[in-house]
Amino acid sequence: MKPFLIKAKNILDKRIAIGHIISLLLICFCSWKLTNIIFSLNVAATEEEILFFQKSMETDPFLFWLNCLPIFLLILLFYFLTNHTLFSICFWGGIFYSLAFANSMKIQMRQDPVLPSDVKLIKEVIGIVRGFDDTTLKDIEWKIVLFLLLLFLSLVLFQNKKMNRKIRMGGIVIVILGSFFVNQMWYNNERVYQQYPVLGNIYFSVNQYHSKGFIYCFFHNINTMKVKKPNHYNEIQYAQAEKPPNLNEEQTENLPHIIMIMGEAYSDLSINEHIDFTQYDDPMEEYKKIISQEDTIAGHIVVPNFGGGTSDTEYDVLTACPTRYLDNASPSYDFVRKAFDALPRRLAEIGYDTLAIHPGYYWFYNRYNVYPYFGFQNFIHLSSFDPHGQSKGGYITDEAAVETILNTLKEHIQQNNKPLFSFTVTIQNHGPYENKYNAAEQNFDTDVVLTEQEQNLLYNYFYGMKDADKAIGTLLKELDTIEEPVVVVYFGDHLPGFSNGMDFFDILDYDIDIEGTTQQRLAIYETPYFIWQNESAKNTTKILENKQKMLLPEGNIISSHYLGAMTIELIGLEGLSPLYDYVNEMRKELPVIANGAFLEANGNYKEEVTEQQQNKIDYLAGWQYYKLFDEK
Repeated sequence: MKPFLIKAKNILDKRIAIGHIISLLLICFCSWKLTNIIFSLNVAATEEEILFFQKSMETDPFLFWLNCLPIFLLILLFYFLTNHTLFSICFWGGIFYSLAFANSMKIQMRQDPVLPSDVKLIKEVIGIVRGFDDTTLKDIEWKIVLFLLLLFLSLVLFQNKKMNRKIRMGGIVIVILGSFFVNQMWYNNERVYQQYPVLGNIYFSVNQYHSKGFIYCFFHNINTMKVKKPNHYNEIQYAQAEKPPNLNEEQTENLPHIIMIMGEAYSDLSINEHIDFTQYDDPMEEYKKIISQEDTIAGHIVVPNFGGGTSDTEYDVLTACPTRYLDNASPSYDFVRKAFDALPRRLAEIGYDTLAIHPGYYWFYNRYNVYPYFGFQNFIHLSSFDPHGQSKGGYITDEAAVETILNTLKEHIQQNNKPLFSFTVTIQNHGPYENKYNAAEQNFDTDVVLTEQEQNLLYNYFYGMKDADKAIGTLLKELDTIEEPVVVVYFGDHLPGFSNGMDFFDILDYDIDIEGTTQQRLAIYETPYFIWQNESAKNTTKILENKQKMLLPEGNIISSHYLGAMTIELIGLEGLSPLYDYVNEMRKELPVIANGAFLEANGNYKEEVTEQQQNKIDYLAGWQYYKLFDEK
């Protein structure tokens, strides 16, 4: 052991020493070079977007330095901390390269850039990466090996000349103070951020990243993680508006069991003039039967995200609060840190038992803490399922999830006479979809020429859709045999995020375009929903009668934050929550509200609202802020 240590010491003593002036020049050059490399990694951008960004930098060269400064300052800080130039350059070069690569992949798959809050989702990222094709995985693997090798060689082959301790400490202090000043001057300055032009819809975050640069936008978003108070916010006003449930005896008689299910990536993309299932099983066969029934209410919800952001849709439906009007890039669940007056808590106050089911990890999106805050009394998660016997495509099957829904409902009916509110998040058809299901073969015909990869993606996605559809059919058939009233609310959390991004929407002529008309822009966030009741519920609830008063637009399209409150209104539980009553009234005027895109009850799409309508939106945004941060 001793000879080995001596040999190692001799090698380290022979390391090439780098002077401090050379170090500073290297840090400047490598920061500049890394910035250009990161620009080149933006493969998700179109040629038009790349040219627009280049022209913006020519018009105002400081935009380049806004993307370069964070790299320079972090390398410089590490240089003073470690007194090692090349290690600092390699370390931060690898970090920024990885973030830029992840940003490009995420935009391609989900039309959503990398956000500071994504760092907390590293376990999900690893799970998604494992599903990539072999070529991409090998590419990632060798880059990781190269990164580790460069770090190792920088330590073994190079060293820095000793630096005076006072100079090092002074350098650290100066860099930290300088970073604070730079951040306040530019990255935390909304006026500066907005002055740079954006190609396309300014409310689409991908356009911001493509037009201003990944690094500048990423560090700007770090500063915007704190939710700001909405316009005209008045805490006392909302405190006075909050009241306990105010229901009469007739409303609480014969309360139905409510089963709410959010289907992973559930969509109606299979309904397309270029896709034909005549010779195959229709992946929405059961769904089409269900929505054709006279007693079923069906339509689309406009969710907060495309290709991901499951918990945001969850939050919208369960709270009647719109994630979009948090005006923050972080998941809405990040801000739930105390008891919240959500749908399960309100229902528990009038006698319901409440249960959440998610056949995934309990910690994901912090559900383990958020669900109790929302008022769920019990939570069934992955530990209650068999990952080997009940999995397909890497996740617990929809069949197993439905079996759990039915078993828990039947056990509940046997054990007590309380109604049950059961909320389930399915997970089987989560992406990525390349080679997801080994059994997936051709399951549709098309008159459009598709590559092998494109066929593979759609075959696998529709295979999972068929499983979800079959599970839905099984569930409703079983519920129709139950003598007690049951209402089912089923909806999709977001459209699927394919690895070819938005290509399918162009290839198959879907009327979806993030840069198109207001209607086309909203369509990228639309997923199906239906509200169904079993035979027993038809005799005790007045859902169809109540629907006539609701003034739903053609197609029954609504924002996702209206869905839970609308269900309560359909069942006849007005007065359960003053917030639900407020949003139900608001829905009759503006069924869809989003950033720069709205739908009125008369079916009119528009990009701006009246001053009176904006005041109503601001009031709702303020109520959301109060419930998250100020309510005692």
